[in-house]
Amino acid sequence: MTLPQQLSDGKGNHELQLAEVPASLAVPLRPSLSLKDVAAMIYRRRWLALALFSAIFLIVVAATMTQASIYLTRAKLLFKKERLNAVISAGDGAAAEDKSLLSEEALNSEIEILKSTPLLREVLRHDQAYKKIIGAERASVLDSTEGLELAVAMFKADMNCLIVPKSNILQVTYESQDPRLAAELINELCRRYVIRHLEVHDSPGIYAFFQKQAEVLRDTLQVMAAALERFEAAHNLVAPEQQRQLYLQKLTDYEVQLSSLRANARASAQQVQFLEKQLAAEPVRMQMQNQQVSSAVTEGLNKQLATLKAKYAEMVAGEQNKAEPKGQVARSLKARIAQIEETIQQQQREQQPEVTVDINRSLMDLSGELTRARFDLIGHETKEKEIKTAAAELRQQIKELERASFTHEAMQHQLQLLQSNYSLYTKKQEEARISAALDREQVANVTLIDPATVPFDPVSPNRKLNIAVGFFLALFVSVGITFGLGFLDGVVHTSGDIARRLEVPVVVSIPDGEWPPNLLPETAFETAGLPAVSK
Repeated sequence: MTLPQQLSDGKGNHELQLAEVPASLAVPLRPSLSLKDVAAMIYRRRWLALALFSAIFLIVVAATMTQASIYLTRAKLLFKKERLNAVISAGDGAAAEDKSLLSEEALNSEIEILKSTPLLREVLRHDQAYKKIIGAERASVLDSTEGLELAVAMFKADMNCLIVPKSNILQVTYESQDPRLAAELINELCRRYVIRHLEVHDSPGIYAFFQKQAEVLRDTLQVMAAALERFEAAHNLVAPEQQRQLYLQKLTDYEVQLSSLRANARASAQQVQFLEKQLAAEPVRMQMQNQQVSSAVTEGLNKQLATLKAKYAEMVAGEQNKAEPKGQVARSLKARIAQIEETIQQQQREQQPEVTVDINRSLMDLSGELTRARFDLIGHETKEKEIKTAAAELRQQIKELERASFTHEAMQHQLQLLQSNYSLYTKKQEEARISAALDREQVANVTLIDPATVPFDPVSPNRKLNIAVGFFLALFVSVGITFGLGFLDGVVHTSGDIARRLEVPVVVSIPDGEWPPNLLPETAFETAGLPAVSK
């Protein structure tokens, strides 16, 4: 495309014809806002920026210098565990003593006592300090009750209580325009708080309560101990568990004896059956030959004959080789030998077996053995019955012992519980007595370790910080306002304004004081990347 442009200076016409411009340059370019443009916008309104800066800065400085100084005073209270809830807890407190720090709930409870309205009323009523808080003008308008309540509300709003981390220390702070008044109020508050703490934690009558309960438990303990002794005597309980073991051992011995008796009884029964069968097979009477008598006579005669012959031989030997012995004795002895020999021969000729019928001896022996076996069987059965009866009685004794042991154990447990409660109430009684004595001596577990002092340096306002903040605030506000006014201004001051508003690049600008201007130098086209211009 071609861009015709005519320029006239009043004397002649000059026509410049541009060569075709590339299509890529036909798109309008929106130039960015440079730092130079920003500086120009601010510079054109420098007096306005200076006026805004001065006004804002002076206002901040005046407000800072005229603001009243606020002083902060603080005090620290230490809480010890020696007396806190010493007689209130139901347990012995052994586990709680292992912890060195109080619980957060306990410290928060102390904070609520410290900030309680009745306590603050007492503090502000002292020396009519409430009039200093609300001011003389309000004090003259309001009555004493209204002024005191207003002062309490103001004092509570400016007072703060903080728990020092990982400690039993409570920090009390108060902000006021009067540093001496702030220190006096905080110290008076801590002093009266200690008294109030003793009143709150004091438990009147608790010593008498524990004393009475200890006496009741002691009487009950004595009655229970006597009842336990009577029960042990009535049921013969010395060592129930050992007695039970002895009974069980004895019962085991009975079972062993019963097993042995049953085995012996079965053997006796089998023997009785066997003997009864033998008796049934044996005859009542039996025949026998009477040969034993004749045999015995013959044997006796033979023995007598042998004896006589021996005597006769001795007599013959004594006659010193005589053929025949002489004398009356020898003749009678020889005659006796002959007679015996004849008798023996006669017995041998006449001996006949004699058959007799008599009672069967085997049957009698079997009957005796059967009787003994039956007696043994009856003895075994009788002894078995006795042992069974003894075992049943022993089992009943074991059951009674178990029931008595259960009752005995329950009574012992109750007795131990009473002893534990009696020991606990006795301990609490002593703790209550000590606590009452400490209360009478005004000894508390709260100590003022860091009393409030009169502060010399105010905590607010921080004038140096406020002036620095005011300076930068005035600078930012003034610069921002002047820049905003310049950016929104509709008047064209520079070529950059034309480029931003028309969204086209500026090719040529006519500076002031030069005519005829060098409108299109070759370097401009080269810089813009355009082809040369033909005149």
